Amino acid sequence: MRAERTPATQAICRLEGDFWTIAFGAELCRLRDGAGLRYLAVLLGRPGVKVLAADLVLLAGRADRALTDRERARVRITHAIRRTMRQLATHHAALSEHLRATLSTGTYCAYLPDPRRPIEWEIGTYIEW
Repeated sequence: MRAERTPATQAICRLEGDFWTIAFGAELCRLRDGAGLRYLAVLLGRPGVKVLAADLVLLAGRADRALTDRERARVRITHAIRRTMRQLATHHAALSEHLRATLSTGTYCAYLPDPRRPIEWEIGTYIEW
């Protein structure tokens, strides 16, 4: 007998102008745009995929500041994501707890959610015309 799959939790991480709207569970917050949030959005949009820290700079739309040295990229990205995690701990406790359990940083960074509790992230940029 096959176990029923748990329906995916819907979540949002969307850039709207200078602020990110982040919804997870019953909580919603808005945080000012920053490198850590851009890196986090890339990882949330690629669950289960290990991304080289140096590549994460490029994927987050920061090619103008790309670092060629992998160690410097690792340190910079880890620092930016940790700073964002501290902000989330203050403004969105549930997401902060979830990410502490599912996010890894270092030479490779990854968002590794529990496959038994799927989350479908809406990642994107809202453009008002």
